[in-house]
Amino acid sequence: MGVKMKKVLLICVILFLSSGFSSPQEQHQVTVINVMVPVRIFEGDRFVDDLTLADLELYEDGQLQDIQALYLTNKADIARQDTKRDFMPIVSRRFYFIFQIRDYNPKITEAIEYFFDNIFHPEDALEVHTPVKIYTLSKEAVQSKPKETLIKDMQYVIRKDAQIGALEYKSMLKELKKIVRSISMQGGGQASMMRDIDASGQTGLDSLQFLLPRYRDTMSKMEELRMVDEKWFYQFAAQRRRLEQQKVVFYFYQREYRPEISAGVMNNLMSANQDDMNVMGQLQDMFQHYHREINLNEDLLKKVFADSGILFNFLFIDKNPETISGITMREQSEDVFKVFTNVAAATGGVTDNSQNPAAAFRNAAAITGRSYILYYSPQNYVKDGEFKTITVKVKGRDCKVIHRLGYFAE
Repeated sequence: MGVKMKKVLLICVILFLSSGFSSPQEQHQVTVINVMVPVRIFEGDRFVDDLTLADLELYEDGQLQDIQALYLTNKADIARQDTKRDFMPIVSRRFYFIFQIRDYNPKITEAIEYFFDNIFHPEDALEVHTPVKIYTLSKEAVQSKPKETLIKDMQYVIRKDAQIGALEYKSMLKELKKIVRSISMQGGGQASMMRDIDASGQTGLDSLQFLLPRYRDTMSKMEELRMVDEKWFYQFAAQRRRLEQQKVVFYFYQREYRPEISAGVMNNLMSANQDDMNVMGQLQDMFQHYHREINLNEDLLKKVFADSGILFNFLFIDKNPETISGITMREQSEDVFKVFTNVAAATGGVTDNSQNPAAAFRNAAAITGRSYILYYSPQNYVKDGEFKTITVKVKGRDCKVIHRLGYFAE
């Protein structure tokens, strides 16, 4: 969806996120465009399906606009329309399942079954993004394979790719647990160990001087592996900006924990090594690594996804931390959770936090079935590259109105 350009003049439009080469004439070129806005309207939990053009107001940057058309959609069909001009929207849907997971949760299978049983329509399209590969469901497969086979195929590739994609991460996680356990033993931690964690068996200052930088380096490498690729998300949104289908993303992200030296062990180590500036410096450096900056550009991600017309749903798969003697398992997903929760809100999507991804998916998928599609032509539109904020209101009714934040005037 995004911004659907229908030029009055024959103008070639170059799609880009940003450019350093544009003349003043290009920046302030006045033209006519049609903006498409998918809207979902609720009274309590009930979707409101009886609205007309006369019931709605739409503002762009605070300026009231003339809504030209309203279409009520039900899955991939137009159930009703109220138009001053017919825009003939494409209402088939393109679904994207994006998985950033380290362990396959069996409840994901239930989510897939629910999708094919209740959501997917033969006119829809599907892409599955795993940590390893992108899979596209072909029309031939939809027509020739039974639903049960499609479910099993999707389950297989997600489970297989999650295991392959997590090999290096899990290996590093296991190594980090060993190192933390060894440091903990020297700092007065308990001597018992889990079967899969080996202590180095070394004691004394030399061992500590070796373990601390090894711990820091391993933690940094593990952080690089778990970081979200921000550029990938920009490219993903930009590449789908021109698609006129309804675009729905389900982003599955699994909660992560990082092994850290416990506060008690850290205090004991600092007290025992007051006279060793090298060890003290390395211990103090640990606190810098524990303080993690949020590097994602939340504001830009929100605007880029809103501009693309994607309905982005963030499904955060929760899980409990391991209990390991001498090790503190600290949450390290808070940055991703905050940013993508706000990205979902900026597109009209939802966030669900649950240990049951099937339940989370059902809650998110509930909003994809029906929506209104509105069209308007902004007054005095200027292609200045600025972000235009959209607000939709229902006259005289206390309704919850959900829609994308706006678009870039490009």
